[in-house]
Amino acid sequence: MSPPPHEGWPPLWRYLVELAVQGKRENVPPLIAGDWMRAILTGTPYPLTLLSATLMRIRADGEINALRAALLKSVLIRNFHAKEAPVALDPASKDTGYVLGRLFAAYENIQKAALGRGVNATIRDKFYGSACATPARVFGSLAANAFNHLAKIRKEKPAFAHYLQDELQQITNLLEIGADPFPSSLSQESQAKFALGYYHQASFRKPADPGQEPHSEEHSQ
Repeated sequence: MSPPPHEGWPPLWRYLVELAVQGKRENVPPLIAGDWMRAILTGTPYPLTLLSATLMRIRADGEINALRAALLKSVLIRNFHAKEAPVALDPASKDTGYVLGRLFAAYENIQKAALGRGVNATIRDKFYGSACATPARVFGSLAANAFNHLAKIRKEKPAFAHYLQDELQQITNLLEIGADPFPSSLSQESQAKFALGYYHQASFRKPADPGQEPHSEEHSQ
C-alpha cells in the first residue's frame, strides 16, 4: 500500500484496532479476529464482516488511513478477485467506484484551496457517507460547489485554478458518461474501491505552486 503506514508494517492487532470504536481494543467487533486469522491460515475468503466493519468505521469517523485502505484492498483481492485493486494512485483506472472516490477527493481539495485548511467542516465531514453509498444524491451539488470554489481561486491564483480544473477534468473524463456516471447506489465492493480512490487521490499532494511537481504523502487526517 502506498503511501505506507507511518509506523511501518504493523501486527494484526493494529489493523483490528482500526475497526474498534474510539480505537480501543476492547471495542473490536467480536469474532472478527478469529475468523480473519482462520482465513489467513487456510487461504479461504476473508469474513465479509471485515469489509462491512471497515466501511462502517470510515463512515462513522471520516478517517481513511493506510491501515484501513490496506484492509479494504486485502478483502477486494481475496474475496472479489479484484486484480485491479491498485497499490497506489492509478490515474488510468475507469472503475466507477474508484473514479468517484478520486473525484470526491478532488472536490475536497478544491474546497480547501478556496476556503483554506482551517475550514470547520470539509465535504468529507459532511458528505462522505452519502457520496460513497448513494452517489446520485450528492455529486451534482458537489460539482456545482467545486465550480464556485474554482471561480474564487481563479481570481487570486489563476494558474493554480487552471491546474486544479485540469486535474478535475482528467478524472471526470474517466467516467462512463453513456452509462450511469453517478449510480443511485454502490455495493460494498464498490464502496471499498471508492475509499481506495479517495485515499490515493487525497494522498497525492497538490503543488501550492503549479510549477512544482506533485508527489505522494501519507493522508493522516
